[in-house]
Amino acid sequence: MSNSLVRSAKWRPTALAAPPSKATRILAGPGSGAWASADGPMQPHMNAANAHQVVRSRFIQPPLEEVMDDAASNYPPRLSVTVGVASLPVHAALQEQLSFERLLSELSVAFISLAARDIDRAIDQALAQVVFALGIDRSTLNRLFPLTGRAEVTHSFAIEGVDPVPRFPSARETNPWALAKAMANESIVFSRLDDLPPEASVDKETWRRIGLKSHVMMPIVVAGQLHGTLNFGCVRSERSWSNHLVARMRLLAQIFGSALGRKRAQEELDLAIGFERLASSILASLVLTGPGEENHGIALGLRQIGEFIGAERVALWHRGVGIPFGLTQQWYADGFEGPAAEGKAVELPWVFSLLAGGSVVRIAHLSELPAEGQADAATLRQIGVRSLLAVPITVDGCIAGALTLASIELEHEWPDVLTPGVSLLAEVFANLHARDAAERRKMAAEVEAAHWREQLAHLVRVHTAGEMSVALAHEINQPLGAIENYALAARRCAKEAVPDVVRLCGLIDKVIGQATRAGDIVARMRSMVQRHELEPKLIDIGRAVDGCMSMVKTDCALRDINIGLGEEPPLPLVVIDEIHLQQVILNLLRNAMEAIEAAPPGGERDITVDLSLNERDEVVVQVADRGIGIAEGDLERIFESFYSTKSKGLGVGLAICRKLIEAHGGTLWAAHRDGGGAMLSFTLPTATS
Repeated sequence: MSNSLVRSAKWRPTALAAPPSKATRILAGPGSGAWASADGPMQPHMNAANAHQVVRSRFIQPPLEEVMDDAASNYPPRLSVTVGVASLPVHAALQEQLSFERLLSELSVAFISLAARDIDRAIDQALAQVVFALGIDRSTLNRLFPLTGRAEVTHSFAIEGVDPVPRFPSARETNPWALAKAMANESIVFSRLDDLPPEASVDKETWRRIGLKSHVMMPIVVAGQLHGTLNFGCVRSERSWSNHLVARMRLLAQIFGSALGRKRAQEELDLAIGFERLASSILASLVLTGPGEENHGIALGLRQIGEFIGAERVALWHRGVGIPFGLTQQWYADGFEGPAAEGKAVELPWVFSLLAGGSVVRIAHLSELPAEGQADAATLRQIGVRSLLAVPITVDGCIAGALTLASIELEHEWPDVLTPGVSLLAEVFANLHARDAAERRKMAAEVEAAHWREQLAHLVRVHTAGEMSVALAHEINQPLGAIENYALAARRCAKEAVPDVVRLCGLIDKVIGQATRAGDIVARMRSMVQRHELEPKLIDIGRAVDGCMSMVKTDCALRDINIGLGEEPPLPLVVIDEIHLQQVILNLLRNAMEAIEAAPPGGERDITVDLSLNERDEVVVQVADRGIGIAEGDLERIFESFYSTKSKGLGVGLAICRKLIEAHGGTLWAAHRDGGGAMLSFTLPTATS
């Protein structure tokens, strides 16, 4: 009887022990099976000397001589039973069965009350117990990904001198028959490689290459889906597997599956709760985000999501009608900037096509991508991405963008529980971004509108100047005529035998004064007709009104119209572009003059300008006349573009005036005047308000 067989027959497993004092599994992510001891790290699969140390912490091991003596006295070696290819004494076979039954019972009880955080460690311990209880060489639990056929070793134990299971790129290539069996929830049991059917030829060669002689594979189902397989193997010698033992192995796989399902459910619950709290915090902060702070709020939210999930790059993408996905904002951890941060475009046609169709894209491992996604896989490898989650953003039933999370250092499975929360935050980010973009578009439109408004206002000013040309010519002729008279008088004074120097200087000063007056008239007209940039500044409204009245005084005199300024109370300053204010006042005054000209003869020919301060702390300017008035239905219509009550009017003057006043925060309106005529008024906020 071999030494290992004696151990299998006589060792008694205790209840599932706490982790050994000198060897503990280091959980470093999927596929990690590293062990550490007081002397430092050990090999990924627990074997050799450390296997003996761990097993001794879980089993009661009597001295080898005592085991041999007990077996010889209680189980006569001449009685034996043939089990498959190995011939075992009856008592050894029964003892193996009882030992495994007892172990299975203890594991069942232990795993029921096991905390989710302890399940991985407990599975490692259980695999070691199973190996020694059955006298096999190794036992492995694999995670299986049916879509790509990738198999990943998550838990494993091998006895001393036996190599761990090697890694294979894909089970579709190395073990297609076994993969199909696992996906069909069927087990595999063979005592000899030659017992395998012809359709398992590829698998047979793979197992022969790694030295496997006898093997049992049990599928593990978690939450109704294939999770992986539980494997028992012999590499030193062949052995048989009784039907009873195979049934108990399937039960062990179910125990592990139940525990792993509970672990996954707890992890997903913890993740969902944690992400829900994070989402609530982000949403609360975004609610308090003011206009112009949207980008900062989105950037902070992207960083918090990335740090919580463990993604080094988080990006927000925008998509318009007929416009491909374009990066709008991103966050990346230090040292993981990527191509987007360098201004390079990222081409992911397969991913973006799925997003455009409204599908969530989960890429846990690049090797899982189908043939049509290989170009995307190459791009992702090039930019260092190992896993990717992409969630489409739906706005008003259309795909308006996407939120992507990229993992650089580790591979992520992206559980389903993340998707609703990520989608919600993605849509909130998209709406915030849309609001910010709308504000920017509005500002750009306002700037453009102001530009064209100034262009049109300039044309109106030029037109107004043309209409005032007769009065201006008359007004400017007065200082020019005075200059001529004063100059002639000065020349006569200079020709006298003894010129009166004092009188001569006085005449010259008068020439200068009249020249200055003429220059002021020209300057006023020039400032009115030339193009200029908007320049709001503090303006004394009384001085501005007085200046405009002086510009039309000559024209009013030629038309026999009286113009006067009513009571002028002390008024605060206003903030407005001086040229625009001048244009509005002149337009209202000229409209009043033309209304009086069109009125029947014999009526009052007066224009009155009044200034006041209303209850809202606004300056009010009112221009009243006794002209023909405004028709009842035209009080608002006269402010429409290209509408005019005058046969030769452009119909843009009052429309431009209203836009100019509104651009400075005021209002302009028209009203009927008691006793006949019209009143046009406008308000402007004071500088203090």
